[in-house]
Amino acid sequence: MSASSHIPNTTCEIVIFQVGETYCGITIDNVQEINKNMEITTVYSAPEYVRGVINLRGQIVTIVDMRKKFHMEPSEISKRMNNVVVNSKGEQIGLLVDNVEDIIPANQDEILPSPPHMNDAMGKYFTGVYKLEEDLVAILDMDKLLSKDA
Repeated sequence: MSASSHIPNTTCEIVIFQVGETYCGITIDNVQEINKNMEITTVYSAPEYVRGVINLRGQIVTIVDMRKKFHMEPSEISKRMNNVVVNSKGEQIGLLVDNVEDIIPANQDEILPSPPHMNDAMGKYFTGVYKLEEDLVAILDMDKLLSKDA
């Protein structure tokens, strides 16, 4: 019997959002806030996936366009879009997503490993998959997603 079998099911809350047709999720402990601040200033020497920066109560927050990060066509800013602000290595990063869908409780043992075929441009950023009633949510690996090398 492994030591982990004595640990009770641990639950977490997952913030679910859409990028194109893909449902993605991150655990709420990674999320600082969700906002609709779309006054994004372009940064011309930034990597292609950086949409720009915003001023968040005096803090400069880099905005990563998740569509570009996943090698999709970027879209025009719309009222449905949100910035999911996360903290990564002491820096605030905003993930520009098409729509924040929900925040749900989930048992961590119900997050399944990513299928092997998900190692394409997007799949390399996923740690697992969570099943909803009618959809699958790809759980993001924040370290890989926000790595300068990715």
